[in-house]
Amino acid sequence: MAIGPGIVVSGSVIGSGELINTPIQATLFGFALLWAVILSCVIKYFLQVEIGRHCLVHNRTTIEALNLCPGPKVRGTSWVGLAYMVCYTVALASVPGMLVAIAGLLHAVMPLGSDATVSTDAWAVIVCVLTFVLLWHGLYSELEKLVALLVVGFSLSVVVALFLLQGTSYRVTGEEVESGLRFSLGPHNPRQAAFAVISLLGALGTTASELFMYPYWILEKGYGRFVGRQDGPGWVDRARGWVRVLQVDAGACTLVATVITAAYFLMGAAILHRGHLVPSGSAVVHQLSAVFTRVYGDWSYLLFMFGAFCTLYSTVVVVAAATGRMWADVLSSVKLLDGGDERARRRYHRLFQSLCLLGSLGVALGLRQPPERLVMFGQYVNGLFGTPLLMAAICWIAFRTDRRVRMNWVMAILLVASVAAIAVCLAVGVLLQAGLIRT
Repeated sequence: MAIGPGIVVSGSVIGSGELINTPIQATLFGFALLWAVILSCVIKYFLQVEIGRHCLVHNRTTIEALNLCPGPKVRGTSWVGLAYMVCYTVALASVPGMLVAIAGLLHAVMPLGSDATVSTDAWAVIVCVLTFVLLWHGLYSELEKLVALLVVGFSLSVVVALFLLQGTSYRVTGEEVESGLRFSLGPHNPRQAAFAVISLLGALGTTASELFMYPYWILEKGYGRFVGRQDGPGWVDRARGWVRVLQVDAGACTLVATVITAAYFLMGAAILHRGHLVPSGSAVVHQLSAVFTRVYGDWSYLLFMFGAFCTLYSTVVVVAAATGRMWADVLSSVKLLDGGDERARRRYHRLFQSLCLLGSLGVALGLRQPPERLVMFGQYVNGLFGTPLLMAAICWIAFRTDRRVRMNWVMAILLVASVAAIAVCLAVGVLLQAGLIRT
C-alpha cells in the first residue's frame, strides 16, 4: 500500500494538541477560537506537500534539503537546520507533559497503591521502559499502523459524539459555530487569547515538528527508491506519479486531523466551557472524559481512557523515534557521526531516541508541573519559533526543486498565501502579547 507516511504522521498529529490543548482552550475561550483551530489544521497542507516533494524527488533528508538555504553553515550544515533543532529540543517540553498525562490516566484506571504521586511516578517509569523496549527492538514498527488506526477510530468516535450531542441540552447551535468563525478573539483577555492562538498554530494539524519528520517517513517507506535516479529513463513520469501519491497521503492526513480536531474543540466548548470545568493536573485526562460520559453515559469512561491512552502514547513513541532520526541526521551532517553505514545509523537512532525518553522522564519527575502547562508551553514554542523558521525554509527550497516536477503556479500561489496567513497570525499574536496593539 503506497499511502502510509501520512498515517504515521497522523499518529503524531492527533495527540496532545487535540486531546489536551484543544479542549482546554475551548474551555477557556468557548467557541471564539474555532477559526484558529480550523486554520491551524488546513493551512499547512501546502508546506507538507512541498517539503515532501523536494525530499522525494531529490532523495534528500530534511537536513540535506535545508542545507540549500542561504546563510552561514557549520561544517556544511545550514544554520536553519541547527536553529530549528535547538527550537525543537525546547519544544520537546510537551513530551514530559504527555508522560505525566499518560501516567495520571493509568493511575486513574489501575492505581499502583494508595499514594497518587507514587503511583503516577511509577506509571511514568513503566511507560518509558515499555517505549524504550518497543523502539530498541523495532517492535513498534509492527504496531504503528494498528495504533494509528486505533487513534483514528477513537477520534472518529468524538465526531460521532458531536452528532449525538445535538440531541442533548449541550447541543451546538449554528450561531455559536458562526461566532467562532469571525476571526476574532472574542470578549477575552487579548494576551491570553493570543497565547492560545500561537499555541494552537504550533499544536494542530501538521505542525513544524511533523513537517520536519515527514520526509524521514517518506524515505523509509521507500518512495525515493521507487522514483529512482534523476538521470534514469522515465524518471519524470515516476516522480510525478509519486508526488501525486504524496499529495493524496498528505491530504488524507490533513482531512482527518481537521475533522477530528474541530470535533474535539466543539465538544470542549459545548460541555467543558458551559459546565465551567477546567481540566488540570495529572488527572487532566480523567477530567476530560466528561466529553464522552456526558454524551454516551458512564459506561464510555473506560472507552475514552483507552482511546486517550492510544492517542497520547502513539504520539510519545512517534516523537521519540523521529527525534532519534533527526538528531542522528544533524550530527551526521556536521560530520560528528558517521551516518553512512546502515548499522551505525540505527545505533544512533536508538541512542538519541533513548536520550529523548530519559530526558523527558527526568523533566516529568523533576519539575512537577501540571501536564497541560508543559504541553501548551512546548506547542507555543513550536508555533512561535519553529513554524516561521521552517515555513520560510520550505518556501526557499520549494522553488529549487527540479523544474520538471516543481509545483505549478496555482500551488505556488497557495503556498505563498498560506505562509503569509500564518505569518500574519503570528505577528498579530506577538504584538497583542506585547501590548503594542489592541483588539
